[in-house]
Amino acid sequence: MPYIIYTGWGLLVPVGLSLLYGLMGRRARAALGYVQKNTAWAWLREILPPLLLFTLWGIANIPLPVLYILTFLGKLSHLAGAKLSSVKAVFIINISHLTTIALHMILIGVCSLATQTPMNKLLWQPFWRIATIGSILIINILIAFLLPRLQTLLTVLHTQSESEETRPFLVFLWFCNLFLLMDSVLCIATISWRLLPVFLIASTVLLEFYLVRFLRHLYTLLHVRYLEEEHRGLVEKLEQRNQTEAELRHKSAVDALTGVFSRRYAMEQTAFLLQSKELFSLVYIDLDHLKQINDREGHQAGDCYLVKFAQEFGAWLRKPDVFARVGGDEFVVLLPGCTQETAETRMKEIRTRMEQAYSPPLSFSFGVTSASQTPDDSVEEVFRRSDQAMYQDKQMRSCS
Repeated sequence: MPYIIYTGWGLLVPVGLSLLYGLMGRRARAALGYVQKNTAWAWLREILPPLLLFTLWGIANIPLPVLYILTFLGKLSHLAGAKLSSVKAVFIINISHLTTIALHMILIGVCSLATQTPMNKLLWQPFWRIATIGSILIINILIAFLLPRLQTLLTVLHTQSESEETRPFLVFLWFCNLFLLMDSVLCIATISWRLLPVFLIASTVLLEFYLVRFLRHLYTLLHVRYLEEEHRGLVEKLEQRNQTEAELRHKSAVDALTGVFSRRYAMEQTAFLLQSKELFSLVYIDLDHLKQINDREGHQAGDCYLVKFAQEFGAWLRKPDVFARVGGDEFVVLLPGCTQETAETRMKEIRTRMEQAYSPPLSFSFGVTSASQTPDDSVEEVFRRSDQAMYQDKQMRSCS
């Protein structure tokens, strides 16, 4: 056939659709992780190669295998400045290129059957070249438009496209592209067999069928792996959160200086014992010499005095007893299962031994109250009564 050069208005179809595909393609590539410069020159560098190539194919009948090879090389050129791993990039390019040329060849075969025109003669006609490439550009525009909305697919592709499961499939994609490239030779071959378009359509559809099956299977594997990693990450975050919460609870329950429990913890435990209606006594303690030590030797010496008292006094307590610092030189002791008389006896014994064993003596005043088992008793009331009892003890000791 004579070589036909077409320069009509129909060339506006590949030009316009290529420009639109360039706009939509940038959004799709951004969703896939491509790093792109937002400048007019960067956009022109991306859109000019396919625009010129598809327009040139509308003008003259470039052999179909050459068109496909140039299209593939153009997609690879987009990766030159993109910060994307080679495995992930080749994986994405192979899938998109394979799908595009498969749909294009199926469309050529369908048009050939519909017009009863051999495929090689069909491609010599500018109308059919422009119609087929225009249809493929429209399909790619729709895919590029929808791709950023497929968040689950994009997330799995971002995180799992470089996993070991994708490498055998990547080899299969290379094979499929080579197979379709060889099949494209049939579109330009001068073969008079009428069923050649049927053979081309059937072989391409069969290949696409297996490709879709493999893709579904691969996506299932990658999605399961992604969910496992997400689950593992959530478990780690939960463990870290629980650890942080435990540390915060520990900090709020322990006095930073002395290492004994805090006022808040003592009040919580008192409320618990009141609610459970268990017998217990609460001892309110006030150190005797802290102010003098602070005035004479400084607050650092006073802090050491507090720490020493907490350590030595705590050594005399039982395991279930709750020892807490509630103020500067004030402490409380919760004695579960202990009557007021028993608690007073124990405190007097501890005070006597600590006064005799240390110099300056670790002496203190204390007041004891036993919580009643009536529902009207409150934490504040129990603390108030023991505090009053402590002041009475302090006054009696100062007078003696």
